Amino acid sequence: MRRILLLSVLTLIFATFFYRNGFAEETNTCLQCHSDAKRMKDLGYPEFTMTRNGVEKQTGMPATCEMCHQGNPNDNTVEGSHKGILGLSVVMKKGAISIPRRELQGEDRESIKSLRPKGDFAGNALFPRVMGKDGKLALNPRISVIQWHDKDINTIAFNPGIAEKTCGTCHPEEVKSYMKTEMGLTLTMRQYVTWFSPTGPQSCGLWTAGKTKPDNDHFTLRNMEKYNAVSTAPLDMEQAFSNQRNCNICHAGCLDCHYTPFNKEAGDGRGKLNEAGVHTFSFKPRVLSCMGGGRAQICHAGPLERRRGDGFMKGGFAKKAVADPGDLNSKRYIDTPDAHYAAGITCIDCHRGNHKTHNMGDRIRNPEPAQCARCHKHEVSAHNKGVHKYLSCEACHTPLVAGYAFNFWAPGKRFGMNTPLDRHQFYNVNAMAPVLIRNKKGQWNPYHIVPHISADVKKEYVRLSGRLLFRSRPDVNMVRQYPSDDAFAVTGVYESGGGEGTVMAWLNIDKVAHAITKSRTCDSCHGADGTQRVTVDYKWMAKPEAAYKNVLSGHYAIVADKKGLRIEDISGSDGKTVPEGLRPLIGKWDLRGDFSIPRIKNKKAYEREKLRYEKILKKGGKYHTTPGDY
Repeated sequence: MRRILLLSVLTLIFATFFYRNGFAEETNTCLQCHSDAKRMKDLGYPEFTMTRNGVEKQTGMPATCEMCHQGNPNDNTVEGSHKGILGLSVVMKKGAISIPRRELQGEDRESIKSLRPKGDFAGNALFPRVMGKDGKLALNPRISVIQWHDKDINTIAFNPGIAEKTCGTCHPEEVKSYMKTEMGLTLTMRQYVTWFSPTGPQSCGLWTAGKTKPDNDHFTLRNMEKYNAVSTAPLDMEQAFSNQRNCNICHAGCLDCHYTPFNKEAGDGRGKLNEAGVHTFSFKPRVLSCMGGGRAQICHAGPLERRRGDGFMKGGFAKKAVADPGDLNSKRYIDTPDAHYAAGITCIDCHRGNHKTHNMGDRIRNPEPAQCARCHKHEVSAHNKGVHKYLSCEACHTPLVAGYAFNFWAPGKRFGMNTPLDRHQFYNVNAMAPVLIRNKKGQWNPYHIVPHISADVKKEYVRLSGRLLFRSRPDVNMVRQYPSDDAFAVTGVYESGGGEGTVMAWLNIDKVAHAITKSRTCDSCHGADGTQRVTVDYKWMAKPEAAYKNVLSGHYAIVADKKGLRIEDISGSDGKTVPEGLRPLIGKWDLRGDFSIPRIKNKKAYEREKLRYEKILKKGGKYHTTPGDY
C-alpha cells in the first residue's frame, strides 16, 4: 500500500514538473496556436493570444485548457480541436436565445471580441459595445447579457454536467454539494408556476417551463400546461420557453461567483476600472460578482437594487425616479452605499456558510443577531434591553429605499414576440421611507410595498388573502431552506373590459435590509399618531410606447394605519387626474387590518428620549435606547 502511494506521489510530482517546464505543450494544440501571437493575428483572433504561464498566473490553478474548456487538444485542425469547445455566449433580446461568441457575425461579433472593462460603471463594464450614431461606444441593443460556459446553451440554466466535467475535475465535492443548495437547485423560485400556486404570486414572474434532469439542458411542457389551465390567454411553447430562459439568466453557476475577469477592487463605477486578466478567478466571491460581475445588472442586483430598492452598492446600481432634480433624498440615497459595503464588508461576510450542511453555496439568508454582535456587541446588548427591542436593526437604519413602483403582468411584447405574459416593470420610485410592519414573531421590519396586477386569470381561482401572508409555512405551502419575512396579499379582482380579461390585483411586500446608513428620525415613525403615510413619485423609465396603457408618471400614497394597508391618492403627473390605465385599480390595492405603529403612552418620556437622541447625534456619538417603555 505504501509503495502504491509513493508511486502515485512521484507520478504527480513528475507530471507537474513536465507540465511546468513545457513538455506538455508539445502535444497540446491549444497552446501551440494560442501562444503564437502572429498565428492568432493571421487567423483574425489576436485577442485570444495567451501563454500557459500567463493563464496559470491569472487562474492560480495548474489546470490545462481542456480541463476548463473541453475540446480536443490532440487534434491538429481548427475544426477538430474546437469540437465541443466551451466558451462565452451571449443571450439575444429577441427570443432570449443564447448564441456562442464564435457564432456571432458582423457588428455583434465585433462588440464582444474581448472581455476588457469599458466605460465608468462596473455594473456593465464587460457588456458588448457598438459604435453609436454619435461616434461613441454604446451598449449593444440586441444583446441582453453575457453568459459563462457553465450555463446550458439551450435553457440558459446552470448545467451540472458541464460543471462536473470542468470545475468538478478538481473540485468534485464542491460541485456535488452545490447541487443540494437553494442556489444550485433554484428550489424556491421553481415553485412559482401559476399566480395561484400554493406559494402565491411572485414579483419576478412565473417559471413557465420545467427543465430536464440531471443537466437542465432541455425544457418540458409541464409548467406551461399548468399555467394555461388557469389562464384565459394561454402561452405557446415558444413564449413559455423564452420566458423561462429569461428567468434562468439570473440564477448562478460556479463561474458567476468565482470568475472575476477584471479588477477585484472595482467598485460601483466611481473609480477607475482595471483589467485583471481574462482568466482571473477569486476564491472569495466579490460583491460585484453577486451583482452580475460586470456583465449586466443581474443576479442579486435584480431583487436588491431594482425590485426591493435596498441597494447595497448604490451609485450607478441605484434604481430611482427623481421627480424633482433637487430631490435631496434621492441624491442622498444614490450617493450613500450601505455602511457595510463602505467598510469593505462583502456579502458572504454576513451571509455566511451554513455550518450544519457545509454545502458549497449554502449561504444563510438571514444573519443571526449573534453575527451582528461580532462587530456590534455593545449595540446589540443595549438594543435587546431598550424600548426598541421589538424592532430589527434595519427598521431604523434603513431610512430610504427606491426600486420598483409598479409591476403590471399583462399582454405586451417581450423578447421580440407578442405574449400574454409581459411584465411592464420599468416604473421606478423616488427615494422614500420604507413601511414598518410586524412579522409573524412580532418583530417590526422595514418593507418596500409595490402594487401589482396579473391579467387574463380565470376568476374562479382568485382568492382574496384577507390578511398579510408571509412567504413561508404555515402561511403558504412553500418548500424552502430558510424562513422568509417577505410577504404578499391578493387584494382585488375586476373585469378589465380592455383585452385583459379578469385581472387580479395584489401587493408584493418585500422586507428590505441592505441600505444600512444613519438611522431614520424619531418623528418618521412616531409623528402621526401611529399612521404611516409614504408619498410615492413614480416614473416610467423606458420607451413611452412600451408603458402600461400610457401610464407614464405621477404619484400615489402607501398608507398603513388602523384601518389597513392600502394604495390611495393615485394620480398622474398633474397630481389630480388619474391615468386611464389606473382607474379600475382605485380601491383594489386595499388590505384590511391594523398596520399602525403603537401609540406613544408617555409623551413626556418620549420627548426626553428624542432630545437625548438628537444631542448625541449632533455631537457625532453613538445612540443606544434606554430601558423602559413609552
